[in-house]
Amino acid sequence: MNKRSLALVTTTAACVLALGVPKLAPAATPADPAESVVLITVRSASGEGAGTGMVLTASGEVLTNYHVVEGSSEVSVTIPATGKTYSATVVGHDASRDVALLQLQDAAGLATITPDRDVVSAGDTLTAMGNASGGGELVAASGQVTALNQKVTVDDGNGGTETLTGVIETNAGAVPGDSGGPMFDSEGEVTGMTTAGSQTVTRDPGGMRGAGRSMPITTVSYAVPISDALAVVDQIRSGTETATTRIGAKAYLGITVAPAAGVWVNSVLADGPAAEAGLVAGSTITSLDGQAVVSQSDLAELLAQLEPGQQVTLTWVDPSGSRRSGTIALGTSQVN
Repeated sequence: MNKRSLALVTTTAACVLALGVPKLAPAATPADPAESVVLITVRSASGEGAGTGMVLTASGEVLTNYHVVEGSSEVSVTIPATGKTYSATVVGHDASRDVALLQLQDAAGLATITPDRDVVSAGDTLTAMGNASGGGELVAASGQVTALNQKVTVDDGNGGTETLTGVIETNAGAVPGDSGGPMFDSEGEVTGMTTAGSQTVTRDPGGMRGAGRSMPITTVSYAVPISDALAVVDQIRSGTETATTRIGAKAYLGITVAPAAGVWVNSVLADGPAAEAGLVAGSTITSLDGQAVVSQSDLAELLAQLEPGQQVTLTWVDPSGSRRSGTIALGTSQVN
C-alpha cells in the first residue's frame, strides 16, 4: 500500500482515532455505477502501492485521495469494466482535504460517476467500493452512515500527522486499497470518497481462557463528502492556487532525507539545486528561507508552499560541523 492508503488500526481499546463539477454527459453515465470506478497503481522509490479512483469526465479526469498518489513518480489507472490501462498525471491536489485530481492520457468516452446532491443523514445506507487490499478487482462493502462532520487524525507519511475535518463516519468495511473510491448511496450516486479507516477488536477479558472465542470487531470508515471533494476539483480547474490547493509539479531541492531525528541529508542529486549550492550528504538542514526546520515533515510543508524556479535561502550544518547557507533556485520535482 502507499504511505497512508486507508491505514487500518487493530487495538483492544473501545475507541480508536485512525488515521461544482461540470454536468456529466448523459451518454457517459453508466447503467452500472461500478463502471465509473477505477483501479490505481502507483510506483515510488519505496515500491508499489494501490488505490481507487472515480471518473469525473468522459475525457479522463479522475478523482482520488491525495495520499494514494503522494510521493509517487508514476501513476497508472485501469478501467475494470474494459481492462484498459492509462498513464495518469496529477493535475493538482489539496492535502488538507486529501483530494487529488488526475488526468488520464488519451482517454475518451469513459463512464462517469453521478454525485449525490441529496442531504446525507445518519442511518443512510451506503456501499464502499474499491481496490480492496490492492487485489486488482473491485470489491463492495455495505454499511450505514453513523455520524457526520467528524474529525480524524491520520499519519501524513512524513513522520507527522494531519487532521481531516468534516468527514462522514460509516461502519462500511473499507480496507487498504479502497482509498479514493466511492461510497455509493442506494441510488448508485456517490455520497463521499473513502479516505481513512480503523478496526477495533474487543478481546475476551479472560485472556488465554478466551482462546477460540469470538472477538467482536468494530469497523469505522471515513469519507470526504463528495461536495467537498468536488469543490477542490473546481479550484484546481480554475488554475488558481490557494493556501492548501496546489496545481502542477512540486518544487524540490534534489535531496533525500534520512528518517531520523532532524533533517539529515542522506543523498544529494548531482547537478540538482542543492548540489549547486554546495550541500553535501551528511549535512543537516536547519532552515529554509528563514523558517526553522527540525523534521522531514517541516521541510515538506515549507516546500509545498513554494514553486519550481523560486529562489530560496537554505541553511545547513555540513559534516564538519560548520554552519553554511546558500541561495537555491528550486527545481521541478518528478515526484507527486
